[in-house]
Amino acid sequence: MVDNNLYVRAYNGTNSSWYQAATKQKAGRIVSGGLTKEVAFETVEGQIDDRIDDAYRAKYQSSPYLKPMISARARSATVKIVPKD
Repeated sequence: MVDNNLYVRAYNGTNSSWYQAATKQKAGRIVSGGLTKEVAFETVEGQIDDRIDDAYRAKYQSSPYLKPMISARARSATVKIVPKD
């Protein structure tokens, strides 16, 4: 989370089937904490990438998945998740 916004990355990059579906459909459903929420997906580029990397580093510093999640490939597949009310 950066500036109270939720961002996710597909570590497989823009070829990820999840990323392609999210950017094509621009909406979907996520499940978190036992709740299902309708959301919109917005592609993200540029200036926020470093801040998203910092958030990943803070949360996943000892995870083997950190390096792939802050790679150029994952950065290219960053999506902002926006709740639909």
